[in-house]
Amino acid sequence: MDSEDLSLVPGYEGHIVYLGDKKSNCTLRITDLRLSDSAEYRFRLITSGDKFHGSPFSLNVTDVVLEMDPTSVSEEERVTLTCRTKCTLDPITAYSWYKNGQPIPNSNTYSPVYSLFSVSSEDAGRYSCAVEGHEDLPSPEETLTVTYGPRNTSVSVSPSGEIVEGSSVTLTCSSDANPPVDKYTWYKKNVTSPKASGQSYSITNISSEDSGEYYCEAENKIASSNSTALMIIVAGRDSSPVYDNISGMAMAPTATQTAANVDQDDVHYASVHFSRSKNQEVPLYSTGQLPQPQKQDEDVQYADVKFNHPSSATQ
Repeated sequence: MDSEDLSLVPGYEGHIVYLGDKKSNCTLRITDLRLSDSAEYRFRLITSGDKFHGSPFSLNVTDVVLEMDPTSVSEEERVTLTCRTKCTLDPITAYSWYKNGQPIPNSNTYSPVYSLFSVSSEDAGRYSCAVEGHEDLPSPEETLTVTYGPRNTSVSVSPSGEIVEGSSVTLTCSSDANPPVDKYTWYKKNVTSPKASGQSYSITNISSEDSGEYYCEAENKIASSNSTALMIIVAGRDSSPVYDNISGMAMAPTATQTAANVDQDDVHYASVHFSRSKNQEVPLYSTGQLPQPQKQDEDVQYADVKFNHPSSATQ
């Protein structure tokens, strides 16, 4: 049975190059060697009167393959990497392991098996292996995916600054999760039903009734997580001044600062500033006291402020 002419075989076009001539050189070059190139090769010489076949040559193409089990895990699970090759290796062979194209520190082993114990999200990436002495021929990469529930969930408010009746604010929920968060829900403390859904929640034509603590819940198929509560305090358009700067009180410094969980009763405050009209009476303070610095585990306390409203006051 005649051998196939490689120049006519589908898939070999551009894959083989004849370097010889028709007189005495029968050199053939195969580029981008593949496993499918494993076969028996021979040259054939055709003259005007006959055909001649050279002695056969067997080509055995081997490669290094990385097997990953499993390829997708949750945090704290175990992953096993196995480096396989059909090459005939020395009884004692070392293996090198790579992540995202870079050697994994202190990972060289004399075993074709490498284990990742109690994986975290930082272990996600592309892995490959190579046989020592042939590091220039690593295996194709396999990708490890690590899934986890929402974390670092936080709320930000826009615009920043004072919140006055009639204005609008937008609260935005952010969270890190894999797979990504597929559901956001907004809540107001001491209100049973959710206020809204979606990553952003806008309050238009805001009024004093909208004052309160707001938080969001981020959820994916793994778990859910609540943000720290954000305190919204709405000032009237002509409110009398109570404090020039409420940041003098013992509380979280900004509205966008985050914490671990709303159940800890940590509260963040939107920036609050009360303004008054030029001709408005200024209330006199009978007593007023800022709270003493609190310990870390104490709740925020407000000073007791009482107001006396005389019949007339001058500015």
